[in-house]
Amino acid sequence: MNIHICHFEALDTWFFREARPHGSVGSSELGSSFPPPVRTLLGALRTLIGDAWFARHGGDWRIFAGDGAHPLRAFIGFGDDLGPLRASGPFLSLHGGRMYPAPANLMVKEQAGQAHYFLLDLGSPVHCDLGRVHLPSFPGKVPGLHELAGSKPTENCWLTEAGLRAVLQGQAPASGEVVGKEDLYTEEPRLGIGRDNARQSVQEGLLYQTRHLRLRPGVAVELHLHGLKDASLLPEQTALRLGGEGRMAGLSIKKESATRIAGVQISAKDAYFSLYALTPTPCAPGLPAGIPAGFVPARHNGADVWEGQLGEQQLRILGVACARPIREGGWDMASHQPRAVQSLLASGSVLYVQNLSSHAFDAQALGAWADATGRGLYAAGLLPTHTTFQG
Repeated sequence: MNIHICHFEALDTWFFREARPHGSVGSSELGSSFPPPVRTLLGALRTLIGDAWFARHGGDWRIFAGDGAHPLRAFIGFGDDLGPLRASGPFLSLHGGRMYPAPANLMVKEQAGQAHYFLLDLGSPVHCDLGRVHLPSFPGKVPGLHELAGSKPTENCWLTEAGLRAVLQGQAPASGEVVGKEDLYTEEPRLGIGRDNARQSVQEGLLYQTRHLRLRPGVAVELHLHGLKDASLLPEQTALRLGGEGRMAGLSIKKESATRIAGVQISAKDAYFSLYALTPTPCAPGLPAGIPAGFVPARHNGADVWEGQLGEQQLRILGVACARPIREGGWDMASHQPRAVQSLLASGSVLYVQNLSSHAFDAQALGAWADATGRGLYAAGLLPTHTTFQG
């Protein structure tokens, strides 16, 4: 079945509200999530498909919501059930080239006006609040750097496809393959007022502040949509409202027979390698940040580890490099109420793992582990080339 590549371009500023109320303590300004939550993009696409279906067959959304056997549900599902639809992404696009989140184990240091990038190793076990665990550690030496003191994580950065290929081969990307957020978008502060529609006036004391995003020329957001039964329900090109305040976005659709997420084939049992999260992953209750659901604590060579299956592959997780989790809420259109706020591990998180299967690790099987919204998509790569970890 064809895959629809949905290409969203901003025709105005965009705002995808972070999961905090306007009256939260500590800050009166709400920022915008970026890239947009996948549910926001899926909601816009499902609405577009439904509108096209109603124009062709008659009916409206009110009838659709009240009819549990409505034929449109076979195309787009209902509520959290996507029916036959599956998503992958969202990804950024810069001048037509795919961009990937910079991994959490990628560090940078400025020296002599030049940015030097390197990857963190997996260190020996240390005692901390998680127990006796392996933590990411600095390598012994990085070519071109006299010392590593003053290095910092590459936050809010993205990699070109060439940069991701380098990382998956265990090498740091070149400086030209790392793109910062300042090259992708700017933030614009906005001040608004609360309205009283009944009196056609303002509500006293209800001021709010937000930060909108204005994308740079050539920057777009892509979502891969699988499982659409009738391709004619999605126009090749249109404009639609997207995100907070219904700001305009241009949408173009192209079809491909297949898409391949870059990955390295891991051939040997007991091989050590890395898994890079390409999309946000739900945090599992009762487990440290970064450990997927279904893994259980274990001991290995005197260290606390976690063992389980990912993509039907038996793995041992030795350590994690991750940023702080992101919080995602939103509005449930089906039930007309706010969604429960959920913690998600940010894309770019890294798992240092060991293959416990008796057969080769199939990197392409990871795509099947992601859920219907595309959360939990990983790419497999080699450990950093300078790593001395022996297990």
